[in-house]
Amino acid sequence: MRDDLLTSVAERFGTPTYLYDLTRVTRQVERLRRAFPGALLRYAVKANANGALLRHLAGLGVGAEALTLGELERALRAGFRPQDVLLGGPGPTPALARRAVEAGVELVSLDGEGAYAAWRQVEAPRVRFLVRLNPAFDPHTHEHLATAAGYSKFGVEAGAAAALAEEVAASGRLAGFHVHAGSMLDDPEVARLVVAALEPLYQRFPGLELVDLGGGFAVPDAPLEAFASAYAAFAARHGVTPLLEPGRFVVADAGVLLTRVLHVKEGERRHVIADAGMADLLRPALYGAHHPVRLVGGGREAHAGAATDVDGPLCENADRLAQDVELPAVRPGDLLAVERAGAYGFAMASNYASSLRPAEVTWDGVEARLARRRERPEDLWRLEAPLD
Repeated sequence: MRDDLLTSVAERFGTPTYLYDLTRVTRQVERLRRAFPGALLRYAVKANANGALLRHLAGLGVGAEALTLGELERALRAGFRPQDVLLGGPGPTPALARRAVEAGVELVSLDGEGAYAAWRQVEAPRVRFLVRLNPAFDPHTHEHLATAAGYSKFGVEAGAAAALAEEVAASGRLAGFHVHAGSMLDDPEVARLVVAALEPLYQRFPGLELVDLGGGFAVPDAPLEAFASAYAAFAARHGVTPLLEPGRFVVADAGVLLTRVLHVKEGERRHVIADAGMADLLRPALYGAHHPVRLVGGGREAHAGAATDVDGPLCENADRLAQDVELPAVRPGDLLAVERAGAYGFAMASNYASSLRPAEVTWDGVEARLARRRERPEDLWRLEAPLD
């Protein structure tokens, strides 16, 4: 997004503010459709659940992947068709299952026997099930993102997956199997490992309808075609329709967190203190995620002193947006753009230290619109019991 747009949004809506480029979201969906023709796309709502963004994706004909009652209700509110919603996750409850059936959800990923036990308590004759396999391999990503690793809580090992599939198949509702290897995947070898893990199950259970291959493609430049080659060959071999659950790939590059410099502290390291921090963007503190940071407008002389960190305003040493950043000379009031912040940014924001969560703004190529207002102090205790 152009610097004049970033400047205008910051002046109009203040900082910190998340800005989402909906035209970029559209391009990312188009990239996935070109790389995976015929695949069903189910956007991972957890990546960014902003209502305006969800409405845009629903308008593109993308489905939704939801984990919780809140995500399910957000998806329905935004206009996703219930039959285009995949419900998954390791913690379903009978109450969630009942609401999903009431809404018309027809596809569920079972994370294990416990998940199926919750669903057996609900009358759901139209619901079909995927069984999630834990393939127990190294997906070559950060341990917090490695959902295919043997130590991960997600899915079940092959023997347990087959046993659960037998039980589901006996009811006539087994649609296929599901593997989500992890996030920020950029090695096509992962695709080979995924299909190798699934192969025995699809040989044992012929005639299935779907294969859920998850998502997790790295941003900005995952080799989609290399992943697609392995996945398409598998789908053709078994006569199944591939289903993908992209989240970060769709929205990360579409989002920027705008923040202003409060002051600069020179010393052993240069600390650029900004008005946004871990309460607004947790990922750098949580697992060392890297987000490019730049000075909006640029044009300044290079900084020749100590290494630079961009830190937040809270009393936590981990309250940091970026470390060892190449920034020119900056001063209070300067506007910084924290890029690739469209995924797991606001979605993981908190009220820690009674911080007020930032505004969210969308850009459709023509107009910037407020999608969510900035929180006010009274929002912090709005759900609390009165003190009187």
